[in-house]
Amino acid sequence: MSKITKYKISATIAAGATAASAYSVPIRGKVLAVGVDYPSHVCTVDLDTDGEASAQKILDLASASTDATYYPRTSSQDNTGADVTFDGTNEIYEPFVVYGRVKLSVASGTALDSVSVYLMVEE
Repeated sequence: MSKITKYKISATIAAGATAASAYSVPIRGKVLAVGVDYPSHVCTVDLDTDGEASAQKILDLASASTDATYYPRTSSQDNTGADVTFDGTNEIYEPFVVYGRVKLSVASGTALDSVSVYLMVEE
């Protein structure tokens, strides 16, 4: 039986800086949705896995300042690493699987601004 859990990660840009980062607690599951709570100023937001052999980029948002919810997905692959398609051209997507921490990176922001993300995870 699976359960849905919401995790919050917040990063605040220090005085005199333009960027910040923060990490989640260890997460094990599928990322179903990501809510982003922006400050009033424009900034960029990235979410990446941490602690895996190669980081997965879960979310990569260019300059924005509007709160929103996203449903990031990744291409499904077969046992050779090739993307799986319905008909040879339309790829199949599925939620990101995370086993470890998620890193929130905020850049091009204004000092003392804080960004929070809420990860909806099926465990």
